[in-house]
Amino acid sequence: MLQNNECVEQIDLLIRTAHLVRAALNNTFAHLEINEVRYSALKVIGAVRETGCSQSELARKLGQSESNICTLIERMESDQLVIRRQSQKDRRKRVLQVTDQGERLLEQVKAYHGTVSHRLLSALNSDQRRQLTSILQSLLKSAYIQRSQRETVKTFLDVSSTYPYQGFPAA
Repeated sequence: MLQNNECVEQIDLLIRTAHLVRAALNNTFAHLEINEVRYSALKVIGAVRETGCSQSELARKLGQSESNICTLIERMESDQLVIRRQSQKDRRKRVLQVTDQGERLLEQVKAYHGTVSHRLLSALNSDQRRQLTSILQSLLKSAYIQRSQRETVKTFLDVSSTYPYQGFPAA
């Protein structure tokens, strides 16, 4: 069984590592005038090129609030990286698509991203990289489950409460 201190140290290490990786990517992307959030948005929107991507879908995939995504998309639209257009599946909805300029930028960023990623992971052999991928996927899945549970039940059962189901949604 994991000890709390060990868990805290491991998560702190993961956070410090993520911060340094993010900084390395942002420093590399700076001359292209893009950060990793914009890159992630372009990547998600570009992946569904044919159908487009709704702002709520983008927010969910990036783990951001819809208001943050709205601001991000407004800025990306003014920089001519994305456009909003009417959905072909549902005329009542608007979807996001990457512009030609956004596509060119995305390809440049992918090239730099590959270089930085290779340099950062060069300390690991192929087995260690496979293990890292597996561990990170498991951790990501756990984080998604935790987030989903928080959204479903905003508070956990408080056994000291006089009413044990306080905070749980009514049936």
